[in-house]
Amino acid sequence: MKKYMTRPVLAVVAAATIIGGVTPLLANASTTGSSSAIKVVMNEEGKQVTRYNLKELATNDPATLNLLLKTQADHLYIVVDKLNLDVKMQTYIEQNEAEWNRIYKEYYSDIYLEVRFDETEQGFVSLTPETKESTTYLKGEVTDEVTKVVVVKPNGDSIEVVPTANDSFSVSFAATVSATPQYATVKAYVNDKLVDTREVRINSGTVVDSDVLIHTQAVLDSKKGELKVNGIVNLTAGKVVVTYDGDKRGAGVKKLWDGVGSYSVTMKDVEADKGKVLIEVYKDGKKLDSESVDLLVVNKPDKPTKPETPKPAQYKITGTAKLDAKDKEIEVEGEIAGFSKNQKAKLYVIAPDGKKHEVKIDDDGEFEVELSYKNRSYSAKSVHLEVVVDGKVVAQADIPHGTPVNEVDDDKDKDKKKKDKDKKHPNGNAYGYWKKHGHDDDGDDDDNDDRDND
Repeated sequence: MKKYMTRPVLAVVAAATIIGGVTPLLANASTTGSSSAIKVVMNEEGKQVTRYNLKELATNDPATLNLLLKTQADHLYIVVDKLNLDVKMQTYIEQNEAEWNRIYKEYYSDIYLEVRFDETEQGFVSLTPETKESTTYLKGEVTDEVTKVVVVKPNGDSIEVVPTANDSFSVSFAATVSATPQYATVKAYVNDKLVDTREVRINSGTVVDSDVLIHTQAVLDSKKGELKVNGIVNLTAGKVVVTYDGDKRGAGVKKLWDGVGSYSVTMKDVEADKGKVLIEVYKDGKKLDSESVDLLVVNKPDKPTKPETPKPAQYKITGTAKLDAKDKEIEVEGEIAGFSKNQKAKLYVIAPDGKKHEVKIDDDGEFEVELSYKNRSYSAKSVHLEVVVDGKVVAQADIPHGTPVNEVDDDKDKDKKKKDKDKKHPNGNAYGYWKKHGHDDDGDDDDNDDRDND
Protein backbone atom coordinates (compact mmCIF):
# COMPACT_ATOMS: atom_id res chain seq x y z
CA MET A 1 0.00 0.00 0.00
CA LYS A 2 1.19 3.52 -0.77
CA LYS A 3 1.93 5.59 2.25
CA TYR A 4 2.13 9.35 2.73
CA MET A 5 3.74 10.90 5.80
CA THR A 6 3.98 7.57 7.60
CA ARG A 7 6.58 6.71 10.18
CA PRO A 8 10.09 6.71 8.63
CA VAL A 9 11.75 3.36 8.19
CA LEU A 10 15.09 5.06 8.74
CA ALA A 11 15.73 7.78 11.28
CA VAL A 12 16.87 11.05 9.75
CA VAL A 13 20.39 10.80 11.07
CA ALA A 14 20.75 7.17 10.06
CA ALA A 15 19.48 7.88 6.55
CA ALA A 16 21.77 10.86 6.18
CA THR A 17 24.69 8.68 7.18
CA ILE A 18 23.75 6.07 4.61
CA ILE A 19 23.83 8.59 1.75
CA GLY A 20 27.17 10.03 2.72
CA GLY A 21 26.73 11.91 5.97
CA VAL A 22 24.64 14.79 4.60
CA THR A 23 23.78 17.27 7.34
CA PRO A 24 19.94 17.48 7.50
CA LEU A 25 19.73 21.27 7.93
CA LEU A 26 22.35 23.75 6.76
CA ALA A 27 22.53 27.48 7.33
CA ASN A 28 22.90 28.25 3.62
CA ALA A 29 19.70 26.58 2.47
CA SER A 30 18.29 28.31 -0.57
CA THR A 31 14.97 28.14 -2.38
CA THR A 32 13.13 24.92 -1.58
CA GLY A 33 12.75 22.67 -4.60
CA SER A 34 15.18 24.68 -6.73
CA SER A 35 14.99 23.95 -10.47
CA SER A 36 18.60 22.76 -10.61
CA ALA A 37 17.78 19.98 -8.13
CA ILE A 38 14.67 18.69 -9.92
CA LYS A 39 14.39 16.69 -13.14
CA VAL A 40 11.07 15.52 -14.60
CA VAL A 41 11.27 12.37 -16.74
CA MET A 42 8.91 9.79 -18.24
CA ASN A 43 8.90 6.41 -16.53
CA GLU A 44 8.37 3.02 -18.19
CA GLU A 45 4.60 3.42 -17.85
CA GLY A 46 4.67 6.72 -19.73
CA LYS A 47 3.93 8.81 -16.64
CA GLN A 48 5.86 11.89 -15.60
CA VAL A 49 7.92 11.38 -12.46
CA THR A 50 10.09 13.79 -10.48
CA ARG A 51 13.69 13.02 -9.62
CA TYR A 52 15.91 14.95 -7.20
CA ASN A 53 19.64 15.40 -7.69
CA LEU A 54 21.36 14.35 -4.46
CA LYS A 55 24.25 16.84 -4.72
CA GLU A 56 21.98 19.81 -5.51
CA LEU A 57 19.65 18.99 -2.62
CA ALA A 58 22.49 18.53 -0.15
CA THR A 59 24.10 21.81 -1.22
CA ASN A 60 21.16 24.11 -1.93
CA ASP A 61 18.03 22.54 -0.46
CA PRO A 62 18.79 20.37 2.57
CA ALA A 63 15.26 20.92 3.92
CA THR A 64 13.74 18.93 1.03
CA LEU A 65 16.42 16.26 1.36
CA ASN A 66 15.67 16.05 5.05
CA LEU A 67 11.97 15.58 4.35
CA LEU A 68 12.63 12.89 1.74
CA LEU A 69 14.76 10.91 4.16
CA LYS A 70 12.42 11.40 7.07
CA THR A 71 9.07 10.62 5.45
CA GLN A 72 9.78 8.59 2.31
CA ALA A 73 12.80 6.49 3.25
CA ASP A 74 11.11 3.20 2.36
CA HIS A 75 9.91 4.62 -1.00
CA LEU A 76 13.19 6.20 -2.21
CA TYR A 77 14.99 4.80 -5.27
CA ILE A 78 18.55 5.59 -6.41
CA VAL A 79 18.86 6.32 -10.13
CA VAL A 80 22.23 6.77 -11.90
CA ASP A 81 21.74 6.89 -15.68
CA LYS A 82 25.46 6.63 -16.45
CA LEU A 83 25.57 3.26 -14.70
CA ASN A 84 22.06 2.12 -15.71
CA LEU A 85 21.45 1.84 -11.98
CA ASP A 86 17.83 1.96 -10.74
CA VAL A 87 17.49 0.35 -7.33
CA LYS A 88 15.68 0.79 -4.04
CA MET A 89 17.88 2.93 -1.81
CA GLN A 90 17.49 1.11 1.49
CA THR A 91 17.99 -2.40 0.10
CA TYR A 92 20.90 -1.51 -2.19
CA ILE A 93 22.90 0.41 0.39
CA GLU A 94 22.44 -2.23 3.07
CA GLN A 95 23.49 -5.08 0.74
CA ASN A 96 26.18 -3.28 -1.31
CA GLU A 97 27.83 -0.85 1.08
CA ALA A 98 31.29 -0.90 -0.57
CA GLU A 99 29.87 -0.43 -4.07
CA TRP A 100 27.63 2.38 -2.84
CA ASN A 101 30.62 4.17 -1.33
CA ARG A 102 32.41 3.95 -4.67
CA ILE A 103 29.40 5.27 -6.60
CA TYR A 104 28.88 8.03 -4.10
CA LYS A 105 32.50 9.13 -4.45
CA GLU A 106 32.81 8.89 -8.25
CA TYR A 107 29.28 9.78 -9.43
CA TYR A 108 28.07 12.16 -6.70
CA SER A 109 26.78 14.74 -9.22
CA ASP A 110 24.86 12.10 -11.21
CA ILE A 111 22.92 10.47 -8.36
CA TYR A 112 19.15 11.10 -8.39
CA LEU A 113 16.49 10.16 -5.85
CA GLU A 114 12.94 9.27 -6.83
CA VAL A 115 9.88 8.71 -4.65
CA ARG A 116 8.32 5.52 -6.00
CA PHE A 117 5.54 3.61 -4.31
CA ASP A 118 5.52 -0.14 -4.43
CA GLU A 119 2.53 -1.20 -6.51
CA THR A 120 2.10 -4.31 -4.38
CA GLU A 121 1.17 -2.13 -1.42
CA GLN A 122 -2.43 -1.16 -0.88
CA GLY A 123 -4.09 1.76 0.86
CA PHE A 124 -4.06 5.54 0.80
CA VAL A 125 -1.90 7.61 -1.51
CA SER A 126 -3.03 10.98 -0.15
CA LEU A 127 -5.61 12.55 2.16
CA THR A 128 -6.67 16.21 2.18
CA PRO A 129 -9.14 17.66 4.74
CA GLU A 130 -10.72 21.08 4.22
CA THR A 131 -13.48 23.03 5.97
CA LYS A 132 -15.48 25.72 4.20
CA GLU A 133 -18.03 27.65 6.19
CA SER A 134 -19.97 24.96 8.06
CA THR A 135 -18.99 21.93 5.94
CA THR A 136 -15.96 19.65 6.16
CA TYR A 137 -14.66 18.04 2.96
CA LEU A 138 -12.32 15.07 2.96
CA LYS A 139 -10.69 14.13 -0.36
CA GLY A 140 -8.13 11.47 -1.11
CA GLU A 141 -6.54 8.99 -3.48
CA VAL A 142 -6.09 5.25 -2.98
CA THR A 143 -4.31 2.39 -4.76
CA ASP A 144 -6.08 0.49 -7.51
CA GLU A 145 -7.01 -2.48 -5.33
CA VAL A 146 -8.98 -0.49 -2.73
CA THR A 147 -12.72 -1.10 -3.14
CA LYS A 148 -14.14 0.82 -0.21
CA VAL A 149 -13.32 3.78 2.05
CA VAL A 150 -14.98 4.31 5.42
CA VAL A 151 -14.80 7.68 7.18
CA VAL A 152 -15.59 7.74 10.90
CA LYS A 153 -16.55 11.30 11.95
CA PRO A 154 -15.56 12.82 15.32
CA ASN A 155 -19.02 12.07 16.73
CA GLY A 156 -18.67 8.35 15.83
CA ASP A 157 -20.94 8.32 12.81
CA SER A 158 -19.59 6.56 9.71
CA ILE A 159 -19.70 7.38 6.00
CA GLU A 160 -18.93 4.70 3.38
CA VAL A 161 -17.81 5.60 -0.12
CA VAL A 162 -16.54 3.73 -3.21
CA PRO A 163 -13.46 5.14 -5.02
CA THR A 164 -13.97 6.52 -8.53
CA ALA A 165 -12.41 5.13 -11.68
CA ASN A 166 -9.33 7.28 -11.17
CA ASP A 167 -8.93 5.93 -7.60
CA SER A 168 -10.08 9.13 -5.88
CA PHE A 169 -12.85 9.70 -3.35
CA SER A 170 -14.54 12.60 -1.61
CA VAL A 171 -16.93 12.88 1.34
CA SER A 172 -18.50 15.84 3.13
CA PHE A 173 -20.26 16.32 6.43
CA ALA A 174 -21.28 19.09 8.79
CA ALA A 175 -18.37 20.66 10.61
CA THR A 176 -18.26 20.21 14.34
CA VAL A 177 -17.64 23.49 16.13
CA SER A 178 -15.21 22.86 18.96
CA ALA A 179 -12.43 24.65 20.80
CA THR A 180 -10.34 21.47 20.72
CA PRO A 181 -8.91 19.64 17.68
CA GLN A 182 -11.23 17.12 16.05
CA TYR A 183 -10.12 14.01 14.16
CA ALA A 184 -11.70 11.71 11.61
CA THR A 185 -10.63 8.09 11.15
CA VAL A 186 -10.31 6.95 7.51
CA LYS A 187 -10.13 3.25 6.62
CA ALA A 188 -9.31 1.60 3.29
CA TYR A 189 -10.66 -1.87 2.40
CA VAL A 190 -9.94 -4.40 -0.33
CA ASN A 191 -13.30 -6.15 -0.41
CA ASP A 192 -13.83 -6.84 3.32
CA LYS A 193 -10.12 -6.76 4.30
CA LEU A 194 -8.84 -3.66 6.11
CA VAL A 195 -5.53 -2.66 4.46
CA ASP A 196 -4.85 0.88 5.74
CA THR A 197 -6.04 3.22 8.50
CA ARG A 198 -5.35 6.92 8.98
CA GLU A 199 -6.35 9.58 11.50
CA VAL A 200 -6.85 13.02 9.99
CA ARG A 201 -7.36 16.25 11.84
CA ILE A 202 -10.21 18.19 10.30
CA ASN A 203 -10.95 21.89 10.38
CA SER A 204 -14.00 22.55 12.54
CA GLY A 205 -15.34 26.07 12.79
CA THR A 206 -12.52 28.44 13.76
CA VAL A 207 -10.10 25.73 14.77
CA VAL A 208 -6.79 26.17 12.91
CA ASP A 209 -5.30 23.16 11.17
CA SER A 210 -1.78 23.06 12.60
CA ASP A 211 -0.78 20.16 10.34
CA VAL A 212 -0.42 22.29 7.21
CA LEU A 213 3.05 23.68 7.94
CA ILE A 214 5.52 20.81 7.75
CA HIS A 215 8.88 22.59 7.84
CA THR A 216 9.94 26.23 7.97
CA GLN A 217 13.34 27.92 7.92
CA ALA A 218 14.22 31.64 8.05
CA VAL A 219 17.85 32.54 7.25
CA LEU A 220 19.17 36.10 7.49
CA ASP A 221 22.44 37.01 5.77
CA SER A 222 23.72 39.89 7.91
CA LYS A 223 26.24 41.15 5.37
CA LYS A 224 23.70 41.26 2.52
CA GLY A 225 20.76 42.29 4.71
CA GLU A 226 18.78 39.55 2.95
CA LEU A 227 16.18 37.32 4.60
CA LYS A 228 15.16 34.05 2.94
CA VAL A 229 12.16 32.18 4.30
CA ASN A 230 11.35 28.83 2.77
CA GLY A 231 9.51 25.75 3.79
CA ILE A 232 7.39 22.75 3.01
CA VAL A 233 3.61 22.61 3.43
CA ASN A 234 0.68 20.32 2.92
CA LEU A 235 -0.84 21.00 -0.51
CA THR A 236 -4.05 21.96 1.26
CA ALA A 237 -2.47 25.40 1.42
CA GLY A 238 -2.99 27.82 -1.43
CA LYS A 239 -0.88 30.80 -0.31
CA VAL A 240 1.78 31.55 2.29
CA VAL A 241 2.23 35.02 3.83
CA VAL A 242 5.50 35.89 5.57
CA THR A 243 5.68 38.87 7.96
CA TYR A 244 8.85 40.31 9.50
CA ASP A 245 9.34 43.71 11.13
CA GLY A 246 6.04 44.94 9.69
CA ASP A 247 6.87 43.88 6.11
CA LYS A 248 4.52 41.34 4.52
CA ARG A 249 5.28 39.19 1.47
CA GLY A 250 3.07 36.53 -0.13
CA ALA A 251 4.15 33.40 -1.99
CA GLY A 252 2.39 30.67 -3.89
CA VAL A 253 2.83 26.99 -3.14
CA LYS A 254 4.61 24.80 -5.71
CA LYS A 255 4.05 21.07 -5.84
CA LEU A 256 6.93 18.81 -4.84
CA TRP A 257 5.10 15.48 -4.92
CA ASP A 258 1.63 14.21 -4.09
CA GLY A 259 0.25 16.14 -1.12
CA VAL A 260 3.42 18.15 -0.49
CA GLY A 261 4.41 21.60 -1.74
CA SER A 262 7.03 24.24 -1.10
CA TYR A 263 7.24 28.03 -0.89
CA SER A 264 9.98 30.65 -0.77
CA VAL A 265 10.07 34.36 0.14
CA THR A 266 13.04 36.76 -0.03
CA MET A 267 13.19 40.13 1.74
CA LYS A 268 15.86 42.81 1.23
CA ASP A 269 17.36 45.44 3.56
CA VAL A 270 16.52 43.41 6.64
CA GLU A 271 18.04 43.82 10.09
CA ALA A 272 18.33 41.29 12.87
CA ASP A 273 16.83 41.62 16.37
CA LYS A 274 13.43 42.73 15.04
CA GLY A 275 11.49 39.83 16.49
CA LYS A 276 10.38 36.52 15.01
CA VAL A 277 9.19 35.71 11.51
CA LEU A 278 5.46 35.00 11.23
CA ILE A 279 4.36 32.45 8.62
CA GLU A 280 0.63 32.17 7.82
CA VAL A 281 -1.00 29.69 5.44
CA TYR A 282 -4.24 30.54 3.62
CA LYS A 283 -6.70 28.70 1.41
CA ASP A 284 -9.46 30.62 -0.37
CA GLY A 285 -8.91 33.57 1.96
CA LYS A 286 -9.15 31.51 5.16
CA LYS A 287 -6.19 31.01 7.45
CA LEU A 288 -5.36 27.33 7.89
CA ASP A 289 -2.19 27.48 9.98
CA SER A 290 0.41 29.88 11.38
CA GLU A 291 3.81 29.67 13.02
CA SER A 292 6.42 32.08 14.44
CA VAL A 293 10.04 31.09 13.93
CA ASP A 294 13.35 32.53 15.06
CA LEU A 295 15.88 33.91 12.61
CA LEU A 296 18.95 31.88 11.78
CA VAL A 297 21.58 34.62 11.33
CA VAL A 298 24.62 33.87 9.17
CA ASN A 299 27.62 35.98 8.09
CA LYS A 300 27.51 38.00 11.27
CA PRO A 301 29.89 40.99 11.19
CA ASP A 302 32.95 40.65 13.34
CA LYS A 303 32.58 42.37 16.64
CA PRO A 304 34.90 45.39 16.80
CA THR A 305 37.67 44.76 19.22
CA LYS A 306 37.83 47.31 21.94
CA PRO A 307 41.17 49.08 22.08
CA GLU A 308 43.05 48.21 25.18
CA THR A 309 42.99 51.02 27.67
CA PRO A 310 46.59 51.93 28.38
CA LYS A 311 47.55 51.52 31.96
CA PRO A 312 48.25 54.79 33.71
CA ALA A 313 51.94 55.58 34.05
CA GLN A 314 53.48 54.92 37.43
CA TYR A 315 55.12 58.13 38.56
CA LYS A 316 57.48 58.58 41.49
CA ILE A 317 59.06 61.83 42.67
CA THR A 318 62.56 61.82 44.19
CA GLY A 319 64.88 64.72 44.95
CA THR A 320 66.54 66.99 47.50
CA ALA A 321 65.66 70.39 48.97
CA LYS A 322 67.89 73.04 50.54
CA LEU A 323 66.76 76.10 52.48
CA ASP A 324 69.02 79.16 52.35
CA ALA A 325 68.12 81.13 55.47
CA LYS A 326 70.46 84.03 54.58
CA ASP A 327 68.95 84.69 51.14
CA LYS A 328 65.55 83.35 52.17
CA GLU A 329 65.31 80.89 49.27
CA ILE A 330 64.44 77.22 48.88
CA GLU A 331 66.25 75.22 46.23
CA VAL A 332 64.61 71.97 45.04
CA GLU A 333 65.92 69.56 42.44
CA GLY A 334 65.14 65.95 41.48
CA GLU A 335 63.54 63.70 38.91
CA ILE A 336 60.24 61.94 38.13
CA ALA A 337 60.41 58.21 37.46
CA GLY A 338 57.99 57.03 34.76
CA PHE A 339 57.90 60.40 32.99
CA SER A 340 57.84 60.65 29.21
CA LYS A 341 57.97 63.85 27.21
CA ASN A 342 54.99 62.59 25.17
CA GLN A 343 52.82 62.47 28.26
CA LYS A 344 50.80 65.41 29.50
CA ALA A 345 52.15 65.31 33.01
CA LYS A 346 52.76 68.50 34.96
CA LEU A 347 54.77 69.10 38.12
CA TYR A 348 53.66 71.53 40.80
CA VAL A 349 55.41 72.74 43.98
CA ILE A 350 53.81 74.45 46.96
CA ALA A 351 55.64 77.78 47.40
CA PRO A 352 56.07 79.58 50.75
CA ASP A 353 53.18 81.80 49.77
CA GLY A 354 50.93 78.72 49.86
CA LYS A 355 50.23 78.71 46.13
CA LYS A 356 50.96 76.00 43.57
CA HIS A 357 53.59 76.88 41.02
CA GLU A 358 54.25 74.78 37.93
CA VAL A 359 57.80 73.52 37.57
CA LYS A 360 59.30 72.80 34.17
CA ILE A 361 60.32 69.19 33.56
CA ASP A 362 63.00 68.41 31.00
CA ASP A 363 62.88 65.51 28.55
CA ASP A 364 64.66 63.23 31.00
CA GLY A 365 62.09 63.89 33.71
CA GLU A 366 64.46 66.05 35.76
CA PHE A 367 63.58 69.39 37.35
CA GLU A 368 65.16 72.24 39.35
CA VAL A 369 63.54 75.31 40.93
CA GLU A 370 64.31 78.10 43.39
CA LEU A 371 61.53 79.56 45.53
CA SER A 372 61.84 82.82 47.45
CA TYR A 373 60.16 83.59 50.74
CA LYS A 374 61.52 87.09 51.45
CA ASN A 375 59.40 89.19 53.80
CA ARG A 376 57.59 86.06 54.87
CA SER A 377 57.95 83.59 57.67
CA TYR A 378 58.48 79.98 56.71
CA SER A 379 58.10 77.18 59.21
CA ALA A 380 57.58 74.09 57.01
CA LYS A 381 60.04 71.25 57.42
CA SER A 382 59.67 69.91 53.83
CA VAL A 383 58.71 70.95 50.32
CA HIS A 384 55.50 69.48 48.86
CA LEU A 385 55.47 68.44 45.16
CA GLU A 386 52.68 66.95 43.03
CA VAL A 387 52.51 65.35 39.56
CA VAL A 388 49.16 66.07 37.85
CA VAL A 389 47.73 64.37 34.73
CA ASP A 390 44.41 65.56 33.27
CA GLY A 391 43.64 67.45 36.43
CA LYS A 392 44.24 64.45 38.66
CA VAL A 393 47.09 64.08 41.14
CA VAL A 394 48.90 60.86 40.23
CA ALA A 395 51.98 61.21 42.45
CA GLN A 396 53.14 63.43 45.31
CA ALA A 397 56.06 63.72 47.66
CA ASP A 398 57.29 65.75 50.64
CA ILE A 399 61.01 66.43 50.37
CA PRO A 400 62.62 67.59 53.67
CA HIS A 401 65.09 70.47 53.39
CA GLY A 402 66.98 69.81 56.65
CA THR A 403 68.99 72.51 58.55
CA PRO A 404 69.20 75.90 56.78
CA VAL A 405 72.65 76.25 55.16
CA ASN A 406 73.50 79.69 56.77
CA GLU A 407 72.23 79.04 60.27
CA VAL A 408 75.62 77.79 61.71
CA ASP A 409 77.62 80.56 60.02
CA ASP A 410 75.39 83.26 61.53
CA ASP A 411 75.99 81.93 65.05
CA LYS A 412 79.78 82.02 64.55
CA ASP A 413 79.62 85.68 63.39
CA LYS A 414 77.66 86.68 66.49
CA ASP A 415 80.24 85.05 68.83
CA LYS A 416 83.15 86.75 67.06
CA LYS A 417 81.56 90.25 67.30
CA LYS A 418 80.93 89.80 70.99
CA LYS A 419 84.54 88.80 71.68
CA ASP A 420 85.87 91.81 69.75
CA LYS A 421 83.65 94.14 71.79
CA ASP A 422 84.78 92.62 75.04
CA LYS A 423 88.44 93.24 74.09
CA LYS A 424 87.82 96.97 73.53
CA HIS A 425 85.74 97.35 76.69
CA PRO A 426 86.91 94.78 79.18
CA ASN A 427 84.59 96.20 81.86
CA GLY A 428 81.65 95.96 79.63
CA ASN A 429 78.75 98.31 80.34
CA ALA A 430 80.34 99.75 83.58
CA TYR A 431 83.07 101.40 81.55
CA GLY A 432 80.51 102.93 79.27
CA TYR A 433 78.64 104.41 82.24
CA TRP A 434 81.71 106.18 83.65
CA LYS A 435 82.74 107.32 80.19
CA LYS A 436 79.34 108.89 79.69
CA HIS A 437 79.73 110.97 82.88
CA GLY A 438 83.16 112.34 81.97
CA HIS A 439 85.20 110.12 84.34
CA ASP A 440 88.23 108.08 83.56
CA ASP A 441 90.88 106.35 85.59
CA ASP A 442 93.37 109.30 85.51
CA GLY A 443 90.73 111.84 86.63
CA ASP A 444 89.90 109.73 89.60
CA ASP A 445 93.53 109.74 90.72
CA ASP A 446 93.87 113.59 90.50
CA ASP A 447 90.80 114.18 92.54
CA ASN A 448 92.02 111.88 95.18
CA ASP A 449 95.38 113.70 95.29
CA ASP A 450 93.74 117.12 95.75
CA ARG A 451 91.56 115.79 98.55
CA ASP A 452 94.66 114.38 100.23
CA ASN A 453 96.59 117.70 100.02
CA ASP A 454 93.73 119.46 101.67
